[in-house]
Amino acid sequence: MDELQELRRYHDALPETSAETIGAARSRLADHARRRPRARRLRPVWGLGLAGAAALLAVATTMVPGVTQEKGGEVAGARHSPAVTELRLRPVANAQDLADNAAVLASGEPGWSAGPEQWGYVKSLRARTRLDGGRRLIGRPEVTSTHEQWRRLDDKAFATVEKGRLKVSRGSQFEVTYPYLLSLPADAGPLLARVYQTVDTENARNRASFLRSARERAENRGKTPEEAKRLAEESLPAFTSQDRDRWAFQLIAMGMRETALPPRLRAAMYGALAKIPGVRYEAEASDLLKRRGVTLYHVLDGYLRDEIFIDPKTCEYLGYRTLVVEDHEDRPFGTMKKGEIHDWDALIAAAVVDKPGQRPG
Repeated sequence: MDELQELRRYHDALPETSAETIGAARSRLADHARRRPRARRLRPVWGLGLAGAAALLAVATTMVPGVTQEKGGEVAGARHSPAVTELRLRPVANAQDLADNAAVLASGEPGWSAGPEQWGYVKSLRARTRLDGGRRLIGRPEVTSTHEQWRRLDDKAFATVEKGRLKVSRGSQFEVTYPYLLSLPADAGPLLARVYQTVDTENARNRASFLRSARERAENRGKTPEEAKRLAEESLPAFTSQDRDRWAFQLIAMGMRETALPPRLRAAMYGALAKIPGVRYEAEASDLLKRRGVTLYHVLDGYLRDEIFIDPKTCEYLGYRTLVVEDHEDRPFGTMKKGEIHDWDALIAAAVVDKPGQRPG
C-alpha cells in the first residue's frame, strides 16, 4: 500500500507530458550522450557540536519570486519558466505535501553549477533575543540587525562587512564544509540516511571524548583506572532515539539556514524532514520579516521548539526560530520561560557571486 500511495502522490503532482516536452527531452538526452562527463570528487566533513549552532553555506543560488541566475553567478530579475507554472501542485495539508510540491517545482528549475573559487553570498535579518544581557525576547523584537557574508566555495576564505568595510579572512569559521553539503543525495530517503550516519558518527566521537575526560578527572582524584572507567560510564548521558532525531532535524535545518541551495537539494531536505519522527507541520506562520508562510518544526522534550519558515507557494526557505513552549529548568543556566525566543533570523537574499563584496542584482 505504501508504494501505491507514493505512486498516487507523485502522479497527482506531475503534469501531463506533451509531445513537445518529449521531443525536447530526447534532444537533451542525445546532446548529453555526446558529451564526456567530468569527474568530481567530494570529501564530506561534518563537525556537529552538542550545542549545534553552526551556519552552513551551500554552493547554489536560491530561486526566489522574480529572481533567477545568470551567467557568471550573479542574480537578476526574472520569473519562473513556463514549464514550472504549468505544474499541478497538491493542496498542502502536511509536511509530506509540502515536500512533494517542492520536488515538483524543483523539477522545472535549471541545473546549477559553480566553481570552487566563486563565493556564496548571504544577506539575513537577525533579532536580538537577549535584551542588554538580561531577559529573553518574548514576542516580536524591537531591535534587529542585517548581516552580509561571503564564503568561498572551497572554504579557503570568508568575508564580512565590519564598520562599513569589507574584511576578507583566510580559512573558514564554519564547522560544515561545502563538499559535505553538496555530497548529500538530492533524494529524501538517501539524504536522511546520510544525515543519520553523520549524527551517529559525531555522537560516537563526542561520547568517546566525554569518557576520556571523565576517566582522567576521576583518576586525578585518586580513583583506580577500573573505578574511573566505571564512574565515567555511569556519568555519561544516554543518547536516545529522540536525541538522534533532534540532531538530524538540526543538521538539516542548519543546512538551509542563511544559505543558497539548489532547489532539488532543498526539496530533498524538506522530504527528509517529513520522514523524521516528531517533525510536525503548521499551516499558519509569520516570519521575522512578517512574511506569511508555514513551518516545519520539532519539539525537544516537550519544551524547546526548533522551526523553519517556508513559503507554501514557492517552497522557498524563509528563516529559522527557536521558541520555548513550556517552562523548563535548564541547569546551570536557570529556567527557560514559556514564550521566550532564543534564536530568530530571516533569509533576505542568497546567491553565488564571483568575488567577495559583490552583491546580486
